[in-house]
Amino acid sequence: MIAGNIKDNKHELVDALYLMLLQGVNQLLPLFVMPYLMIKLGASGYGYVGFSLSVIQYLVLVVDFGFNLSATKRIAQVKDNERERNSIFWNVVLAKSLLLLASSAVLGILLLVVPTFQLYSKAILATWPMVVGNTFTFMWFFQGIGKVRMFSVMNTLSKIIVLPLIFIFVKQNDDYVLAALLQALVFVSTAVISNVYLYQRHLVKWIAPTCKGARVELSESFPLFLSTASTSAYTQLVVIILGFYCTTEEMGRYTSADRIMRALCFLLYVPLNQVFFPKISALAIQCKEQAQRLFRQVRLLVVSVMILAGMALFLGGPLLPYVLGKDYAGIQDYLYIMAIAPIAIGIGGVYGQMGLVALGNKQTSKAFRNVYVIAAACSILMMFVLTPWLKGLGASIVVTLTEVLVMTLMVYNFNKYKNVCC
Repeated sequence: MIAGNIKDNKHELVDALYLMLLQGVNQLLPLFVMPYLMIKLGASGYGYVGFSLSVIQYLVLVVDFGFNLSATKRIAQVKDNERERNSIFWNVVLAKSLLLLASSAVLGILLLVVPTFQLYSKAILATWPMVVGNTFTFMWFFQGIGKVRMFSVMNTLSKIIVLPLIFIFVKQNDDYVLAALLQALVFVSTAVISNVYLYQRHLVKWIAPTCKGARVELSESFPLFLSTASTSAYTQLVVIILGFYCTTEEMGRYTSADRIMRALCFLLYVPLNQVFFPKISALAIQCKEQAQRLFRQVRLLVVSVMILAGMALFLGGPLLPYVLGKDYAGIQDYLYIMAIAPIAIGIGGVYGQMGLVALGNKQTSKAFRNVYVIAAACSILMMFVLTPWLKGLGASIVVTLTEVLVMTLMVYNFNKYKNVCC
């Protein structure tokens, strides 16, 4: 029976494997770039890059505003209605553009008045184009219309064009600003390529957006934005807090461990989510029984894959100081703690995004949001206790315990709303 069900979704599984291959290329280049930057910039220089990326990720978070889930779901459900699809597209673009302006203004104020931000200001400004690129890339649209393969090709092409420039131009510690800029330009390049593709294929036709339409899209996405904003409390805020208590060298070691862990999760989990989230969302309206069956299959697949990811982090951690150099001695201690995180991220993601959001309704989406609000509150409490005391180790403990809490609450809420989701 399970084999038959898998065959029923052969196209989606092929898409997922295809995306994993593309993500492999997408992640291989950064994984080559990451140790190169760690070595050339040293722990101190890489600390500047890591801090600036964490700050800019906050702006990206604001501009995304949860649209990667809410707009993807709405586009997937109306993809055969051209007028409605175009209307949603342009209203989301208007909303994201306004959020870009507002968040950039706030960043400008912080750079003027906060000393720690002034210390990292050059790297932060060099990374800012990432926000612009993210605003006009439209991944949510490509997912919704079932062209996620094409988007991944664009993203891969951008990295192939831009990232090799790092090996040419970044040679020493003082090149951290250029390193930050080149990484940001990947997002700008993807935005340019995706806009050209949309124009040439006539996938979107102009319908004037309205303030009312933008407000509707913001309202639909707000619960999901709160959940992602809460997530950033233990993914990005902990890095910023760490910046007030540790040296740039320790910042470099911690952010390196964190990015290795998240790169592995991105490589393995994100392709599955990109393929199956819109599929489950659409089936939830067309045939709930098929959507539930697909959910169970994906759950088993994700758990298996993420267990392997956790084992890879735990066993591979001790090898990294030999590869990266003496500046990174001790990075394996962070990875020993973080090895549990991929398993929790995978299980929490399936029960949350594919369960409560894709299979559920507004009530379960609210529960999804509340999980992250609770997790964020607990995380903030832990980080202000553990980070000043244990610094990088404390940050690692905060991140891992929070992911475990998210997983536990997602499973609890999914079972609580079984009458809706199952």
